[in-house]
Amino acid sequence: MRVRRVPFTVALALTAGLALTACDDGDKGPDAAPAATAPGPAGAATPTGTAPTVPGSATPKASGSAAVPAGTRCTAADLEMSVLGPDLIADDKQPAYASLHVVNTSTRTCTLTGFPGIQVSDDAGRSATPLTADRNTGFPATAVTLKPKQIANANLQYSNVNAGGSPSGRRVCAVTGGKVQVILPDETQAKQVKVTGGVDDNTLNVCGKLSVQPFQGVPGANG
Repeated sequence: MRVRRVPFTVALALTAGLALTACDDGDKGPDAAPAATAPGPAGAATPTGTAPTVPGSATPKASGSAAVPAGTRCTAADLEMSVLGPDLIADDKQPAYASLHVVNTSTRTCTLTGFPGIQVSDDAGRSATPLTADRNTGFPATAVTLKPKQIANANLQYSNVNAGGSPSGRRVCAVTGGKVQVILPDETQAKQVKVTGGVDDNTLNVCGKLSVQPFQGVPGANG
């Protein structure tokens, strides 16, 4: 039998091609399809940045926009923050509204885009698990540009009245907190903010679901 020899130059080219294929399989380039990731918990939204765990609690999550350059984003150092308690007690048709209120106390103009991470812990120890606000996506997350001394709000919606119980106990909710953990959009560090004013005496008296809206400018206040 005659064995046909492959020229040395051809064999060398085939060997180089196989080596290149192996490298491509192990080291995907920028055009390669991304690897699949495991899905998160049902109903959970994915934040732009992952916030560290607050000691002894779950992690509040914030979301922002990568389109906002890092140098122009509002940080906790730029803003004075407070949580304003609700003016009215909820009823069957109207929820209670509190507000995360921020003022740009820096000397520069900065931008907020998206939802803050909000978490309320119970001061009275009735709940062992802090309550994290869900994002209310029915409101647009638009960029809010704040010049020095300008303000923005992110509204919190919930009920502060129990559905049952005696009249004297109808406002005793599972979570009643005088302090809130807040993470600004595109930030990773939580800041503790006091609740001030409102019908619930400087607390958030939360019965049931708590949701947060994205930051919005305040019409007429930033002219």
